[in-house]
Amino acid sequence: MKRVLAVQRISRDTEASSALTRQDEALTIALRRRGYTEVGRVVDATVSGAVHLDQRPSLRKWLDDPLVHEWDVLMVTEQDRITRDDLHWWRFVDWILKNGKQVEVLDDPTFDINSEDGRILAGAKAAQAAKYRKAVQAKQLDRTRFFRENRLWNGGIWPFGYRAEVFSHRGECRKRLAVDPCTSRLVREAYERIVQSGDTVYAVVQDWNARGVPSARDHQRREQNKDLPEHERRPEKGTLWAVTTLRNMLRSPALMGVMMHRSEPVLDEDGEPVVWADAILSRAEFAALQDAVITEKCREEARPEKGWRTPLLGVLFCICGRPMYVRHQKNRLADGTTRVLTYYQCRSVSEMNRCEAPSTWRAESLHEAVERRFLDEAGDLAETRRTYVPGRDHAAAIAELRTALVNLTAAVGQAASPLAVEALARQMDEHARTIERLEAEPAIPGRWIEEPTGVAYREQWSAAGDWEARAALLRKAGVRCFCEGTHKSGTVHMWSPAAQQQQATDGIDCREERVRRYFLELRRDKGLGPGFWYSPR
Repeated sequence: MKRVLAVQRISRDTEASSALTRQDEALTIALRRRGYTEVGRVVDATVSGAVHLDQRPSLRKWLDDPLVHEWDVLMVTEQDRITRDDLHWWRFVDWILKNGKQVEVLDDPTFDINSEDGRILAGAKAAQAAKYRKAVQAKQLDRTRFFRENRLWNGGIWPFGYRAEVFSHRGECRKRLAVDPCTSRLVREAYERIVQSGDTVYAVVQDWNARGVPSARDHQRREQNKDLPEHERRPEKGTLWAVTTLRNMLRSPALMGVMMHRSEPVLDEDGEPVVWADAILSRAEFAALQDAVITEKCREEARPEKGWRTPLLGVLFCICGRPMYVRHQKNRLADGTTRVLTYYQCRSVSEMNRCEAPSTWRAESLHEAVERRFLDEAGDLAETRRTYVPGRDHAAAIAELRTALVNLTAAVGQAASPLAVEALARQMDEHARTIERLEAEPAIPGRWIEEPTGVAYREQWSAAGDWEARAALLRKAGVRCFCEGTHKSGTVHMWSPAAQQQQATDGIDCREERVRRYFLELRRDKGLGPGFWYSPR
């Protein structure tokens, strides 16, 4: 009796979930009628046909030891349930033949890959499936490009603080993002509490859960259900807020009205983020929020589960690029007493992939080296206060006015009254003059200004009572130390923006890029590869 592995798959983009039910019914009936023994049922839901078989979540384990020996026949309802990539198909056929397996396709009784003619026919079908998949992808890309170019909402979960609203675009009903009066107030509340009042993300989460503030998905369902009859409404899940969820929301540039795709800003042809909605937070407010959230996160990471405190986390790094963490070692002395030594050690020591030379330093030696290097390089310099100066860019306003001109042009063609045509023409002239004025003004990017406070870093260092306070000063100053070797024979390489005397930088913050270049040059001078770049942001 044949041992059968029944395989089901649906694409994430092109099919409804009912396709899985139909496949399940067809496979179950075929197994019963043919008297086969079902040894496993593979269900890969929302998996594209372009994904290689050995990367599919459910199927891949059946293609390797020990499960590969438990089945003889792979059964699917249609051939393209196996793959919709012709190159993947031929590799799959080669694997099937080499391993002595068989394939049965329910909608093709003549399917046979053991003969040359059968493989030719199956290969033609695989090529057709691949061609169809690429055509669907091209159509989806065109649709996505159209929505991006016109600042339209393509559907999905609303960014927290926004909602989708229907409007007329070129004579058709489309959707765009607009500031949600309810959730935008919550964003402003979180900003004010964390930045201005010093609250933690955890405190905001606890308060929101106690008040019953709905999650982004639940809020969207609640708003959408208002326009639906009772039987079509989707229930809310009652999801509670979590620290990670809220922190990720607060770190998203979507709060400035920036278009996002897979958690990354969408950039225009000039490399600038595409703005498709009014900002809830200004760029200066967003930057201040990031500093507050990241500083809090560094404090949390400095307290791992074992209770060991790593005050210099985010400042100290191994020469490989990984952070260094505190560990304690107990040494028994000759007199029978125990002494506990504290070390900073490369994180890779506790991982499977150790770096080429994990750095390990005694804490007191490393603290002394960091203090000496920092005070020698920046001790007499004045501490700086970083202030963000917003830029001036009318691109979003110009795009909106051009869209309005298109809509007004269409309205003129439909207007029946001469008075209406005259009023529309005046409005079009006004928009045209505004566009000319805005285009004549130069675009000025936002930048950071480093302003001295008049207090030397040496004074701040002396006032800091412990290494946690000193670490906060170093993180605020943007200092990073890359440790090489050990405390017995090693070097601490320090990068300090204060010592570079750079007063202004373009963009939201380019400190991270400058220190990354320093790190890469340091590794290159030592004949090492690019290393592991760790970014706390």
